[in-house]
Amino acid sequence: MTGKTPLLLAAGAALTVFLGGSAGAASAAPAAHSTAPAAQPTSHVPASTPLRPDSRCLVWWKETTNYAGMTAGYSWAWNVTVYPGASGDRVKEIQCLTDYHGQGPSALDGIYGPDTVAAVKRVQARCQFPPSQQDGIVGPQTWRCLRIEE
Repeated sequence: MTGKTPLLLAAGAALTVFLGGSAGAASAAPAAHSTAPAAQPTSHVPASTPLRPDSRCLVWWKETTNYAGMTAGYSWAWNVTVYPGASGDRVKEIQCLTDYHGQGPSALDGIYGPDTVAAVKRVQARCQFPPSQQDGIVGPQTWRCLRIEE
């Protein structure tokens, strides 16, 4: 593993993420050592992925059998519609992804309130949705827009 530093993240389950050598992993907590061989990571941040120092969430590229896209590790939803008034991990994922795209709400609290609606509308506008579809609701098209890498 030359030039890569492993980080251990906790987002429901442990997930190994590899960051490029200059990505400042000095703040990472040391991982527990095991005699078992390390599993190959399923998610990683490629060296070409721009890490945004102004983003308040760690967001990385993830690939699965059917989908590939950016994630913050709270939810891997793609086809679920999330409405204002919702709360929980899917909302936290939306908030982190809007923040990653520079359109985030003021709070990353997992509550789909007016700030999150406005952030989603800004992302929908950035993805050139027609004005009639810039509604602040996250459905399949908006999930795809949120999960693209810039």
